Parts: sequence; structure tokens; C-alpha cells
Amino acid sequence: MSYKTKFDFRGQSSCNNIVRHKLVPWLNRFRQKEDGAVVAFSLFLIILFLVMAGLGIDTMRHEMQRTRLASVADAASLAGAAAANNDAAKEAVREYFAKNGMADQLDAFGPDDVQITLNTSKVTVNTSLTVDTYLLGLSGVHTLSAAATATAEKRIPKLEIALVLDVSGSMAGDKLADLKVAAKQFVTTILDSADPGDAIISIVPFSFGVTPSDNLFNALNVAETHNYSTCIVFQESEFDNTAISPTQQYAQQIYTSRYDVSGNFQTLNSSWRSCYTDDYFRVLPYSISETDLHAKIDSLEADGNTSGHLGIKWAAGLLDPAFQPVVTQLIADGDVDAGLTNVPSEYNELATQKVVVMMGDGKNTSSYYFNDPNNLLDTSIAESHAIPDYRGPESDLWRVEYTTDVFDYAYRIRNPSRTSNDPSKCSSSRWECVYTTEDKTAYFLHDPDDSRYRDIDNSEWMTEAEFAAIPATLDGYQSHEQLSWENAWGQMTPDYYESITGIDDAFDDYSYQSRIDGSDKNTRMESSCNATKEKKIIIYTIGFEITAGGTAETYLRNCATTESNYYRASTDGNSDADDLDISSVFGSIASSIQNLRLTQ
Repeated sequence: MSYKTKFDFRGQSSCNNIVRHKLVPWLNRFRQKEDGAVVAFSLFLIILFLVMAGLGIDTMRHEMQRTRLASVADAASLAGAAAANNDAAKEAVREYFAKNGMADQLDAFGPDDVQITLNTSKVTVNTSLTVDTYLLGLSGVHTLSAAATATAEKRIPKLEIALVLDVSGSMAGDKLADLKVAAKQFVTTILDSADPGDAIISIVPFSFGVTPSDNLFNALNVAETHNYSTCIVFQESEFDNTAISPTQQYAQQIYTSRYDVSGNFQTLNSSWRSCYTDDYFRVLPYSISETDLHAKIDSLEADGNTSGHLGIKWAAGLLDPAFQPVVTQLIADGDVDAGLTNVPSEYNELATQKVVVMMGDGKNTSSYYFNDPNNLLDTSIAESHAIPDYRGPESDLWRVEYTTDVFDYAYRIRNPSRTSNDPSKCSSSRWECVYTTEDKTAYFLHDPDDSRYRDIDNSEWMTEAEFAAIPATLDGYQSHEQLSWENAWGQMTPDYYESITGIDDAFDDYSYQSRIDGSDKNTRMESSCNATKEKKIIIYTIGFEITAGGTAETYLRNCATTESNYYRASTDGNSDADDLDISSVFGSIASSIQNLRLTQ
């Protein structure tokens, strides 16, 4: 609110004439009489006091009128800023002034005073008033005037939100159940606060890793070495920026498990899997559907270790405009609503607010990798794998393809309508058996220490010569292939490999030498959080039933945009004096995000 006051001295010439021709001669005569000296001084003081009183009274009246005008102008501009279009905004301002009996004080709108768009509005109100004076009129000041300007600006940006949820094994039970309730309430609150399509939410579950959907994986440039899973590997330097660019090539994560409880071949279903392939672990990108988002949250299950650095990295990537070509492909694939073009928006797009909400329930823990000394992504290095390692071609696992006749049914000779599913009938001359040909696969694991081959199906060892003779000795033989290590690890664990061959190098490489521990992940998480905040993406973090002042809390707190953007949460809100129940925390964050959408 700005204003200025003017003094109007209309009639000043007439007043001067009165003072010069009447008051001054009388005062001169009075002054010549000695007994009038005190009276003259007293009269002077009386006139001075009247002028001062007039100034105070009229100024106070003027200020009261000006303050009321300022209040009406401020409120009217806010009412106008909430209107749907320019005409409605102007009418709202006029009605507000009219209801307050100040219609005459509203100046005409200028060409740029009212600007209403889809996501922003700006209304400027110019006013003026004139107040007649009382006692100041004795001094020739008959009016006081003021001009005031009030501007209200409202920006309602679109929202792009990445909801990053810890689904590691420690979330099992009541914690995951409570999280589902809270996260669904959050989704509903955000979507209800926005026009359809103006709030876009991605859900990023994380445990051992983050699993992109199939189409999301296909839209990226990944050096694909197997078809077991879709997890990708980020180099340490890639956590210093937010982008996951479709023009950059990424390495594919090996799919295996450190070990399995059963210890059997092809049983990679334990909690130690390097990448979870289940649908409930996959990223749900760019959804505007409450139904789909709720269904995704309801499907979540808890398992595995904690990798918060990958959660925040994927969240940042989903909000970075480098992902726009990926979204275009996802729209073409039918995974994303066709109306979500130009998503994610550019960072300088003022009409969009980007937000990450990250919930973790514990500190980062180890994940496991195989070393790649020849670097599959460095095309300047020949893929000779001269250095012994467990990546690349020529693993110790062989696959043999063959066909075999499988019993289908038997029928009675001379009475084919009489059939049987009993294969023992085939030994009888009275029955004829029908067979179908089926494709079969067998696996053989080579022990490089003694050159033997383990027939995995039959749990038997073969000599090198016997294995070489398979094309001639195996009925229905079709082909054989030496698998790459990337494909071999999709069939067995390093622990199983050691149990058969007695060689522990692979298990040691995967479990110890090349693993990324919690400390490494903390460093990468910190880098990713800092890079995200540098892009003015707002980050909220939640520590769900974590130790106060512990490692997990330290990194979650530091990741948040501000200290007030970090929340402690529990299932019941009573485990710590500073905790809130998880639903209250998500509700508070939703309210904070809604407040971000109104700037004035």
C-alpha cells in the first residue's frame, strides 16, 4: 500500500487580505499600549494552539480515512486475484468498494492492472480520496487528499511430486500398514487441491535398489546384458546431478542373489536379490489417477536392505526435464496420460513446483555388486576380459537344448475310444501310447579346478570328454551354449557356485570386495540431495521410527530443504515426545505443499 497526501490552500489570497487590512493594524494599535503586551502574546498563543489542534484533528481524520481505504483496497485486490478471468476480477473489485461505500474512491483500471491466466493472477487497485478539513480551514487548508495502490498476486503452480518410500524389510508389519494409510491420504489431499492434471505424482519404492517399469527401462539407454531384471547402476559421479538422461548410456545391474535359503539352482527369490522384479516394487511414473496411485501404495511389500541414495536419485531424475523424451515414449506406450506433455517441466517454469517427499525407516545398508575391471560401458576398452572376473562372456555355466518325447496318453488297440493316462500301459502289447515332442533345457556347471562338469538336473559329474560328446550321445540334442556371466548369475547365486565348485572367489567379490556399504550410500545420498536442492526442488523427509540423532536421522534431516521440512514419525505418535503419527506427518506435509501453491 502506497499513498501520498496533498494540502489544498484554496482561498489563501482572501485570507491574506483580511490579515493585512484588518488584523495587522489592530494588533499594531494594541501593541502601542503597554497594558496590551501580555494580551497580545496570549492571543498569539491561542491562534497557534488552534492551528496545531486543527492540524492534529484533521490529520487524524485523514489517517483514519486513508487506513480504511488501504484495507478495502488490499481486500479488494485479493478478491479480484481469486477471480476466473479479467472481467470477473474487475467486477469483484468494484463490488467490494461499492459494498464498503467507497465506489467513488476507486480509480479506473489501467491496461496492465488486471492479468488473470490459468495458473497465475495479478490485480492492481489504484485509489484516491479527498477529506474536507475543519480547523485547518482557518489556516487556508480546506482539503487533504491521498492516493493509494494495492497489488495482490496469486500463483497457483502445477505440482510435480516424487513420493519416495522405504520398503526395506524393517518396514514389515504395522509400519507398512500405517504407511499405506498415510500415503493414500496424502495422495488424495494433493489431488483434491488441484485441478485435474495439475498435480502429477510418481511413486518410487526403494529397498536393495529401485526397479523401473519395463517401458521406463526400455526408454532409457541401457547397456543390456541380460533379460532378468530392469535395475540400472549409477556411477558415483552421477549422484552429483539430478538428470537421468536417455542420451547417456547406463550399466544394467546384475541380477542374482547373495545366497538363497534353499541353496538350489534357479531359486533367486530370497531377500538378498540384487533387484526386485515384482510388480509392487516397480516405479509408478507420472500418475494423475487417484485409483492407480492408491492401488500402487496398497500393493507395496517390505523386503531387502536400504538404499536411500537410489531413492532420491530416481526422484530427482523423474523431476528433471532431461526425462521429457522418456515421458513422450511412456505416453506412446500408454503408461502415462496423453495430456502430460512437456513433463517434467523446465526448471525455469514458474508455473510448476517440483517436490520430493522421502520416507525412510532406517540407515542405509549394504548392497552387492560384481566388479567389472574391463568396464562394460567404456567402449575404448576391448571386452577381452583378460583380467579374471565374473563379468562378460565365457562363464562356467553351459546350457544345452534338446528335445524329448513325453507321454501324452494311451489307447486300447482295436478300441481307441478307451484311453488311459497311465504310462505303464505302454509296456503292454494291448495298448498303444501317444507321445508329444517337447523342448528341454539342461544346465552343466564347469569346475575349472579339475575340468569336470556338473549335470545339475541329475546331480552327477561328467568328465570333460563326456561333456564334449553330448552332441552325439544325448537323444534329441539341438544345441549348446556357454553363457555369459551376466546370464549365468540370473540362474545361480555366488553361494551356489561355491557349493558346487568349491571356488569362493565369486562370493567374496560379490559380497565383500565390490559391495557398496552404508557409508558409501550416505555419501551418494548427500550428493544427490544437494544436487536436487540446487535445482530449487523442495524436499521433505520423514524419519519413521528411527533413532533420534542417529545416522539415519542425520542424513534424512540434512537432505530436507530446511530444518522444518524434516519430520519424525511413529506408528502411534507416542514413541518420542517429538514424534507425530505417520498420518499426521503426511497431512502436515500436504498442507505445507498446498501453502507453497499460493504466493502473495
